[in-house]
Amino acid sequence: MPDQAPKWTRYLRVKEILNQASGNTNPSYQGYGRFWELPLPEFLEVVIYGVRMIAPVRGTPAPAGAAPAKPSALPMMPGGSCCHGPAPAAPAAPPPKPGRGAASGLIIGLRGQCPFDGTQFPRLPWDGSPVSDSDIQFIQDWIDAGCPADDAPPASAGESSVMARARGDEEHPRSAAPVNQYHDDSGTPKARMNINALSPEELSRYRAAIAKMKSYDSFYQDERSFGYWARVHANQCQHGWEEFLTWHRVYLYHFEQQLQDIDPTVTVPYWDWTDNYQADVPASIFDTTQSDPSAKTDNGIVPAAFRCWIDQAGLDRLKAGGKVPADVLGALDGVLNQQFNSGLRLFLGAKIDYGKNPVSDRAILDELGVINPLWHRLRWPGGDQNLIFEAYPTPEDVQRILQLTNFFSFGSGPMNNHFFGALENIHNLIHNFSGGANPNYQMGHNPWDRDGEPQSGDMVQAGVTAYDPIFWGHHSNVDRLWAEWQSLHPGVEPDDPSAVLPPWSLSVGDTFNIADFGYEYLKSAHLYQTNNQVPMARFKSAMTPAAPQVLADHSSAEVRLHKVKYRTRAGFHIRVFLNSPDAGVSTPTRGNPRYVGMLNTFTGFCVGGPGHCDPPPETRRKFDRRHRPHKTPGNYRLDATAAVAALMQQGETAFQVNLVALNTDGSPATDALLLDAVSLVFKE
Repeated sequence: MPDQAPKWTRYLRVKEILNQASGNTNPSYQGYGRFWELPLPEFLEVVIYGVRMIAPVRGTPAPAGAAPAKPSALPMMPGGSCCHGPAPAAPAAPPPKPGRGAASGLIIGLRGQCPFDGTQFPRLPWDGSPVSDSDIQFIQDWIDAGCPADDAPPASAGESSVMARARGDEEHPRSAAPVNQYHDDSGTPKARMNINALSPEELSRYRAAIAKMKSYDSFYQDERSFGYWARVHANQCQHGWEEFLTWHRVYLYHFEQQLQDIDPTVTVPYWDWTDNYQADVPASIFDTTQSDPSAKTDNGIVPAAFRCWIDQAGLDRLKAGGKVPADVLGALDGVLNQQFNSGLRLFLGAKIDYGKNPVSDRAILDELGVINPLWHRLRWPGGDQNLIFEAYPTPEDVQRILQLTNFFSFGSGPMNNHFFGALENIHNLIHNFSGGANPNYQMGHNPWDRDGEPQSGDMVQAGVTAYDPIFWGHHSNVDRLWAEWQSLHPGVEPDDPSAVLPPWSLSVGDTFNIADFGYEYLKSAHLYQTNNQVPMARFKSAMTPAAPQVLADHSSAEVRLHKVKYRTRAGFHIRVFLNSPDAGVSTPTRGNPRYVGMLNTFTGFCVGGPGHCDPPPETRRKFDRRHRPHKTPGNYRLDATAAVAALMQQGETAFQVNLVALNTDGSPATDALLLDAVSLVFKE
C-alpha cells in the first residue's frame, strides 16, 4: 500500500511550534541540538546545563546530574533567589507545587523565567523568536497530559497551518531568512546574486561581514583581515593570459570562505556593469552635481550599495567627536540620507569646501566608511566621455563576447602566446572607470600618496585595487560571465588544466565547475520552506513581488523543488503553475500561459526490510566514503521563463508558485509529495 499521510497530533504540533520559533538557527544546546526532534523517550529525559527540559512524573526520580524540576529548585544565586535580591524568609507552609508542565525547564525557558531571563541563559529557543503565550500554553497542556505521541489536537489549536498549507488552502510565506541560510542548512550550493537585487537583510549581512574583516586590518598578518586579502592580489594576481579567469575564481572563493567564517549566509554579490545602462551612462557623462558638468572625472554612477551618505547616527558621532565645525555639521544635515557616488560629490552636494579643513574632512570621510563599509574613500568613478564612456560596455557588447567560441579570444591567451581576451579587456576598462582620477590631485605631488591626495582611485592600480570593496563585486561579475560562457561552450577550456594557481594548491582544472566551489549565480531568488513531514497535495506560495530591475533584465526563470523525499509507492507527478491559486487536478494545462510544466517522479515499493527505504541521514560518519545513498532526497528544476514572460505581458509583476500532486491515473496524490522547500529564481 502507498504510505499513509502522517496523523496530525499534538506532539507534531509541539515540534512545529519550536521549529518555527527557531527558524534557521541551530544552537548546540549542550550537544543535543534541536532536542525536541529526538525520539520522544529521549526528548523527555533531556537535561541541559542541569535543567531538565520535561519535568519527571511525580514520584519518578530525576536522572543523575539533573536539577530538580520545579522552578524554586533551580540554581540559586548566593544570598538570594536565582535571579533577584535576598532570599525571602521561609514560608510557614510549602507553596503548592506547579504542575508538570509549569515545572518543566522547557516551559520556564519559553516564558523567559529564571534562569532563562538573561541572568544565566537567554530565553528559549536560543537565537530564535519568542513563542506566543497561547503556543506556550499549548505545549504546557501537552506536558500536563503526559506528553502523548499520538493524540490529535483540539480544533481550537489550529489544525495548524501546516495541514491547511498541505491541502493548498493557505499560502506558504516567503522565507524571512536569507536564501543562503537555507542553502547553508541543507549543504547545497549558495547563490551569488546581483547586488542591486539583494534584500535589505542580505545587503546588511554582507556589509557587516566586510566591516568585521576590516576590523582586523591593524593586524598585518591576520588572514581574517580585509587588507590581508587585498595584498594577496597585489602579490600574486594573474593578468593577460589564460590564468586570468582561473586564478581570480580561486581568489574569490577563498575570500568568500573568509566571509562565511563570519556569516555563512554571505556570498560575494556581483555588479552587472550593464544594469540601467541607458539611464546611467548619459547621466554619468553630464553629472549635474559637479560644478562643471563637462568635467572629465568623478562623474560615473555605481550601484547604490557602494555609494556614501550621512545618516543621523553618523552625524551624531561627528558632533560628539568635536573635529567637525558647527557650520559643516549644519551643511551635512542638509544632505542627510542622500546618496552620492563619491565622497567628493557628497561634499559638493552639501556645499562644503573640501580641503579647507583637512581634519574635519578626514573625520567625515572616516565616518562615511563606518556608515557603509562598501564605500571607499579613494574612489572617483567616471572619466572622459570621449574615452571611458566611448568604451563602456553595453548589454550588446557583453552578449557579443559571450558568443566567441575560442577560450583565448574570450578569456585571454595561452601560455606561449600571451594576450588580453575580450572579457579581460572590458574588465580593464571597468577598473579604470571605477577608480577614476582624483580631481584634487596636484601635479608634481606623489601620485601614490594614498594617505593624502593620490592621482587616481585604488581600482586603477593593480597593487591596491582589492582594497576597494567594489573590486569584489566587479570580479564576481567577471566570474559570472565566464560561468555563463562555459554553459554556452561546454568543454572549451584553457590549455594547461594541471597548472597550479599560487599561492593555493588548486589547479586550473579544479576551477572548471563552480558547483564544486559551492555557489551558483542568480539574479534573485524567492524561497518558501515547507514541513517535510506532512505530504503536500497542493502547494501555494505567497504572492511575492519581483524587483523592477529583475523584471526588466533577467534571462530566465526557474521553479525549483528542494529535497523531494523518495516515497515507497507508485510514481507520481507534480504539475507546476504560476499565479493560479485555485489550481487542482482538473486545471487545464494545454494553452494555459500560467502552466509551467510537469515533474515526474520514479519511485516504487520497498524491496527491503523495515527502514530500508528511509531517507539517509543528512550527514555521514566521518570516515564513511561510500557512494551517495540511493534514497537521498532529490531536487527538481523546471524552466518557468515562458510563463513569467506571459504573466509580465499581462501586467503582472508579482508571482505565486502553485503545485498539484497527481497519481498516474490523474487523481489527487495526497500521500506522495514530501519536500523541504520550493523556490522561484531569476537568472541574469
